[in-house]
Amino acid sequence: MVCVMKRIEKVRLYPTRSQEAKLQHALHLTRHLYNALLEQRIIAWKTRRLTITSREQYSQITDLRDADRRFKGLYRECEDAVLRRLDLTFRSFFRRVRRGLGGFPRFKSCKRWRTLHFPHGNRALRLDSQQKRIGVPGIGPIRLRKGRSIPPFKRAWILQKNGRWYAQFEHETPVEPLPLTGRTVGIDQGVTSLLATSDGELISNPRCMEQLRVAIERAQRKVSKRAAGSGRRKRAAARLARMHERAASQRRDHAHKISRRLVDAYDCLVLEDLNLAGMTRSAAGTKLSPGRHVFSKSQVNRRILDAGLALLTKRIIEKAEKAARTVVFVAAHYTSQTCSKCRWVDPASRVGSRFHCARCGHQEHADINAAKNILQKGRVAADGEGRCRSRPRRPVQRAIPGKHPVGAKTPGPAQRTAMVRIHPPQSLPEH
Repeated sequence: MVCVMKRIEKVRLYPTRSQEAKLQHALHLTRHLYNALLEQRIIAWKTRRLTITSREQYSQITDLRDADRRFKGLYRECEDAVLRRLDLTFRSFFRRVRRGLGGFPRFKSCKRWRTLHFPHGNRALRLDSQQKRIGVPGIGPIRLRKGRSIPPFKRAWILQKNGRWYAQFEHETPVEPLPLTGRTVGIDQGVTSLLATSDGELISNPRCMEQLRVAIERAQRKVSKRAAGSGRRKRAAARLARMHERAASQRRDHAHKISRRLVDAYDCLVLEDLNLAGMTRSAAGTKLSPGRHVFSKSQVNRRILDAGLALLTKRIIEKAEKAARTVVFVAAHYTSQTCSKCRWVDPASRVGSRFHCARCGHQEHADINAAKNILQKGRVAADGEGRCRSRPRRPVQRAIPGKHPVGAKTPGPAQRTAMVRIHPPQSLPEH
């Protein structure tokens, strides 16, 4: 049995002016259809307490195509995808209601509707033999950027982002195991150093947003000086968006390169399960109880988000799944305060980027010391002292964070450390 995974391939499109106008028109029609279907459901419930099903609206779309030439010229599956998207939106709303949250579905503006969905893209979108053009129903053949070959795909999307057009193709790719290296590594993620490994390697943080910060602030000032709704403001906002996209592209490229190197070099990668949502939570507070050190916390949050820790973790998981590697997530508690030699826990042992154990005098870079502690936690879970979980069908999956005993001077084994492995649980290989 061949294990396969789903991946999405993204390709840049270069439509002509007439093709771009047709794509904009298709976006305009699908957005109006979404808003009309949503309005129909709202009015039916408010006036008659009647719930309109998707089956009823599906037949109404068929009648609409017979009555309006504009919708008849639009590819039918794009309209069906609009109805499917509305159904998913209401399912999410009812799921949030059961959890005590709100968030009723909203009407979509032009800025919030940028995608044409083709549920059966392999039937609608046709690539030529050399994959230089792609035929879109109602639009014609569009030139695309030649890069990696596009494999056979199923679903597809055409989207607009910052004035540029892209095509995304969902396809299945088989797992291709890499040769075993017999090496295991613990990885500590941070801001000053993006990654620190238990082998003593420090990977610097590219700080993509910091490098473009002056240009971004200048572009932001130009946007604020332009009159609302004017063409000059729209052009200035587009330049600002492209700068943010440039920083995101640099961050994404760096994450691809680092994750590729780590997955190729190690059989098992042990990461700490970070609560990034809690780490980057705002300290502003409320009017009744305002927060403290709000500006300093906002600067820290900006640096954490600029590092792209979640993106890097996602790339490591994707490449590990492709290469049949093992990824282990352990609790992040006390990893920066524990000595990797004597296992003594003392917050005073860490001073800045240096770690000096207050008990045995061990000195080391603080991030490398934390990476060694992370590796030790992964081995504790694999040896059976902590709880682990095996998922042979899905090689890599996010684990449940563990917890250390509160108030313990020396951290014991994780109580709920979870591990997801390619094969049944076994001891991690010695480094």
